Amino acid sequence: MHRRKFAFIPVMAVFVSLFTLLVCLPAAYAQQEAGLQVKGEMVQSDPAPFIADNRVMVPVRETAAALGADVSWNGENQSVQVSRGQDQITMFIGNFQVLINGRNEKVEGAPVIVNGKAMVPVRVLADALKLPVAWDSENRVVSLGKAALVAGSSLDFPPFEFKEGDEVVGFEIDLIKALEEISGEEITVKDISFDQLFPSLRSGEVDMIISGITIVEQRKEIVDFTMPYFDWGQIILTRKDSSQDLTLEDLAGKKIASQAGSYPGELLDDFQENHPGTQIKFYDELEDVWTAVEKGEVEAALVPHAPTAYYLTRHKDCNLQMTGKVFASQPSGIAVQKGNQELLTKLNNSLETIKKNGTYDRIYEKWFGAPPAFTQEEANADKEA
Repeated sequence: MHRRKFAFIPVMAVFVSLFTLLVCLPAAYAQQEAGLQVKGEMVQSDPAPFIADNRVMVPVRETAAALGADVSWNGENQSVQVSRGQDQITMFIGNFQVLINGRNEKVEGAPVIVNGKAMVPVRVLADALKLPVAWDSENRVVSLGKAALVAGSSLDFPPFEFKEGDEVVGFEIDLIKALEEISGEEITVKDISFDQLFPSLRSGEVDMIISGITIVEQRKEIVDFTMPYFDWGQIILTRKDSSQDLTLEDLAGKKIASQAGSYPGELLDDFQENHPGTQIKFYDELEDVWTAVEKGEVEAALVPHAPTAYYLTRHKDCNLQMTGKVFASQPSGIAVQKGNQELLTKLNNSLETIKKNGTYDRIYEKWFGAPPAFTQEEANADKEA
């Protein structure tokens, strides 16, 4: 009995030593370093990623942070959990069994501890979180996830895109989020002044521009546009006690307001030439035009539909209504680099999907109320576009 007990002690000591060696690797073991790129950006960490048994081991906390995932450590059972969206993986140090979305699965590589940090096989992490992974043997860099697409937008353009405190909101911001969900692409918004949007697209600083960009022939020569997702049109504004079915011809001989220097103002100048008895009153700000109609200073106004619709959804108690149909409209689309057919197709397919499944209508009504009626001529032009 004494001999058996004496033999058992060194066996256990050897086992503990081997387990410690395999699970808590010393820094010297991690000399075959590798680089880590997450969503197109290099990630620096200490310890650095390394190769063990032809598997790339990456620091779980830094990797999760770069992915925008949540990570937690359970010291009691020596496990690390990573959650991203609806996907979750729990890995146990030194164990080839993992929990993926609650399912127990066996993997080929086990997590280890190096210098007090959990290192996990990148392939296991990628498969669990449904992320693409690639290995660049020449530069010894493993890439996890895809680089986010960058959308250039001028964030001073309510209700399309603007800042509300620290949050970026707007019709087109919600549209981008819907496109992300359908396309599976991550899209980040970069604030760029309007006059620099097209140069930033040509230089490759951004992958697309979405900022109320109207589709005109001159622009189509230098960029490609998606299918239209919005129509910039003009509409008549009156008080609520007026007719709800007016046309511009019905305003002949009346006193009409518009914003000075605006496209509706130009239309009224032409209208006045053909209807000399019509009085046109111009205001510097669009808000002043709305006020003039509500106060009765004019009988009606010709205004851009989008900002007026947004104003009315935020001021439902005002005595104003849009009447008649939208006319003189120009379609807006997302612009991409000339010849980028892959991105163009992906965006078009996503736009088509959100229009069919009702997502687009919900976003539109959130910012502008019910979709407007267009003149038959405008509706036909939109179909052709």
